[in-house]
Amino acid sequence: MSTDELRYDGQVALVTGAGRGLGREHALLLASRGCKVVVNDPGIAYDGSGNAQQQVADEVVEEIRQAGGEAVANYDSVENGQAVVDAAMAAFGRIDIVINNAGIITPETWAELTLESWQKTISVNLTGVFSVMKAVWPVLVEQGYGRCVFTASPAVYGAGVAAYAASKAGVIGLANSLQFEARKLKLDITCNILIPQANTRMVQDLNSNISATRVAQGKSELKSAPEEVLNRLGPEKVSAMVAWLAHADCQSQAKIFEAGAGHFAQINWARSEPLFATEKEGVDGAPLPEHVRDGQDVLHDFSAGQLPRSGDGAMGAPNALELVFGHLKS
Repeated sequence: MSTDELRYDGQVALVTGAGRGLGREHALLLASRGCKVVVNDPGIAYDGSGNAQQQVADEVVEEIRQAGGEAVANYDSVENGQAVVDAAMAAFGRIDIVINNAGIITPETWAELTLESWQKTISVNLTGVFSVMKAVWPVLVEQGYGRCVFTASPAVYGAGVAAYAASKAGVIGLANSLQFEARKLKLDITCNILIPQANTRMVQDLNSNISATRVAQGKSELKSAPEEVLNRLGPEKVSAMVAWLAHADCQSQAKIFEAGAGHFAQINWARSEPLFATEKEGVDGAPLPEHVRDGQDVLHDFSAGQLPRSGDGAMGAPNALELVFGHLKS
């Protein structure tokens, strides 16, 4: 490992949902490396309920200051992104790093999920990210620089929290689209996605709520992972990835990274080997469903496929037409 320490001196980071859990650890790590930090957190419950409790943001700010760093607290909801960004600019005059970490989760299963709960989750987890990024984008464009991290979730792989999973999948699409905008402008602005795995306050409170509901229904409590496993899933073991993605040296764009328990990995889209149903195969007009049925071996073969690049605005294979017409000519 290189002995050169990654530093953020003179830079300002806006970290949403930074009063507890992952956001708190991100803020503390960045501050310890010289970054000025705006600690945003209204202090509400994991499901978005309750009144704002300003002390959680204040406690993180005090911890940073006690360690010799600079930080200010902000208590606005990310649904009012302009207020969050205005507070950051008023405090420090610039924003170099945006860590979109704030989020809520409601415990309803699909059968229990209501439209109200769905909209509440989307409003914070997805529209809130939009609101913050919409407000901060002109700042980043004027500077010609920015490092943006978008927090998704393992729930995008499938989980019994549909609204939460959908909101986090939407965050991935939003990050990719903003990276496309930055590339068009030829600016040093990166947008990357984090899929964290950690035993946070949100996870603990959600599991407690689910267990209580199960018991009330006459079912057994929700099974918990062994204590030694939970201890290895501390949120502090995720933040190294966030700090790297927030650094000027990091040139990753529209990439998805997993982080948890000191384990890090990159996720990529994969495209299978293309299936052709063209004139060369004697197919006149539109292909039939049977062509797709009979091509399953090809569609499940990724050995000759591609790894699509995110954030460049390409729909499907960038050379799809060349592939088709080249296939017809060969």
